Amino acid sequence: MKRLAGVLAFVAIFQVVTLGQDCNMYLPETENTQLEYKSFDKKNKLTGSVVQKVSGITREAGSVNATIEAEYFDNKGKSQGKSELKARCENGIFYLDMRNFLNQESMEGFKDMEMQLEGGFLEMPSKLNVGDVLKPGDMKIVFSTEDTPVMTMTINITNRKVEAYEDVTTDAGTFKCYKISYDINTRMMFSIKAKAIEYYNEDVGMLKSESYTTAGALQGYTVLSAIKK
Repeated sequence: MKRLAGVLAFVAIFQVVTLGQDCNMYLPETENTQLEYKSFDKKNKLTGSVVQKVSGITREAGSVNATIEAEYFDNKGKSQGKSELKARCENGIFYLDMRNFLNQESMEGFKDMEMQLEGGFLEMPSKLNVGDVLKPGDMKIVFSTEDTPVMTMTINITNRKVEAYEDVTTDAGTFKCYKISYDINTRMMFSIKAKAIEYYNEDVGMLKSESYTTAGALQGYTVLSAIKK
């Protein structure tokens, strides 16, 4: 259960920047910019970290596409693997690949299986306002061995709302942020429900994310610890 519960890593790649007249992408504008995040449990004990680098940005008429390279580390700094993440913006709407919510360490047990994805995009408008209700997101992953399905995972993100606009301080600095809350339901052989809060600055991106039980008890959090260009 502990391994499955870790499948949702609230290490987002949402970094806000204007990359075109109609599209604000939630990632740094400059290629090769590195974002370093640290994750902690409810007792403030380091549980791991991730380094994300914007490896490519392409612009077309009315759209922007980005590729992000991510490397995951355990609490002792040992690499746990790498992944390549995708994001795009079209007509003022940012589309986040929900595979970004999958924790690399937790997915290690499925590395030898085939994965078939359905759905899996979470929308963010270019401009946020306090009180906005954002669209939900859904993703289904079917794990197979030799073309035979053996397990299915679903992730549902609902009740997304912009709650406030307030100061957030991390080792990377103090920034004005939009506070966004939402509910998550992950189901494989059983269902795991949780709540989350994330904080976004319009120029820097995500500063902090927090994971809670449905009763409101803090389970862990992730903070932006450094920005390197």
